[in-house]
Amino acid sequence: ASPGEGTGATMSDGEDDQADSEANMYDPSLDGADNMGFGLPTESERSLMERVRQELKHELKQGYKEKLIDIREEILRKRRAGKLPGDTTSTLKAWWQSHAKWPYPTEEDKARLVQETGLQLKQINNWFINQRKRNWHSNPSSSTSVKTKRKSNAGDNNS
Repeated sequence: ASPGEGTGATMSDGEDDQADSEANMYDPSLDGADNMGFGLPTESERSLMERVRQELKHELKQGYKEKLIDIREEILRKRRAGKLPGDTTSTLKAWWQSHAKWPYPTEEDKARLVQETGLQLKQINNWFINQRKRNWHSNPSSSTSVKTKRKSNAGDNNS
């Protein structure tokens, strides 16, 4: 069966000639030579090509080795991220407890905490933001009444 037989597909003359020439390129009757005059590589040429390939692979690995190490370290750092050292959190919690009514540190407080903990200002800010979200309500009775008001207002809007 020819290509495309029964499918309605046909080959133009140009495609037919191209298919023939591609078939001849790999014709073993041409004693290992293709139409371009190149022969198949000999065993020693294949061996040389394999050595060159291995050398290139080694050079690439060496060239990218430092970059790969940096990436690996960054990944490991990110896995460790999320947990601050215990002594650091105890310092922050001590400040938190002594300012429980209004846990918003001033810029001076933050600068002192940066010095004491060794954290960056952004880390201090984020810790306090998260701590307030998780563990602080300015006035528990008002937060409940706000939720109740929202529910009753939502009911009014639907009427």
